Amino acid sequence: MTDFQPKPQTPEQVDEGLRNAMKQAKEDGVFDLERLLEKFNNRPPSLWNVMRHQLGFSIDMCDEIVDAVEEWMPKEHDTNSYEWNKCVRMMREKLWEQSE
Repeated sequence: MTDFQPKPQTPEQVDEGLRNAMKQAKEDGVFDLERLLEKFNNRPPSLWNVMRHQLGFSIDMCDEIVDAVEEWMPKEHDTNSYEWNKCVRMMREKLWEQSE
């Protein structure tokens, strides 16, 4: 992999690029709070939430099981690919996400 060296830009070119990026983000709905909340609320529940709210486990039991699963899971490491580490992080997040 080669080092990326961006072409030098004038302050005006940087401003234009930022304006275009913000315009595109608005068009894509990035700043649409309703859309973001809908996306957040429609996510599948975490393992912790399934055990607590659907199966009725105690908070302590949920914590113990999720701790055990997290210990069992593969770890992130510099020798792993970026996608592998990203996947491991996503799985960890899905373990603990709690809503009471």
